[in-house]
Amino acid sequence: DGEGIDGDTERVLCCFTLVLSFRYKAIVKYKTAYYSFYLPVAAGMYMAGIDGDDEHSSAKSILLQMGEFFQIQDDYLDCYGDPEVTGKIGTDIEDNKCSWLVVQALQRVSTEQRHILE
Repeated sequence: DGEGIDGDTERVLCCFTLVLSFRYKAIVKYKTAYYSFYLPVAAGMYMAGIDGDDEHSSAKSILLQMGEFFQIQDDYLDCYGDPEVTGKIGTDIEDNKCSWLVVQALQRVSTEQRHILE
């Protein structure tokens, strides 16, 4: 019936939003946090003779969080940053990139707003 289909649609959209959120975190973790934050520091630690599991585990935990915060800020500045300051004109949303702002918006929008965003 119509009510069931509508309920199914809401569940599907909810699942889509959840999957997108997990996808965003995976992109951030493996694109930004590892590549730009953890791996350079880990390499430096090994070069300095710091090779203990506890030290590397602690550094990894902190640096992956820093990488995520950095990417969230970068996504925000892509949309709202002054090109004179950031040095770039942000197009992540227009390019349909999986950005933090889109993930956050999809968690809050109405059905009509979702259709506009998609």
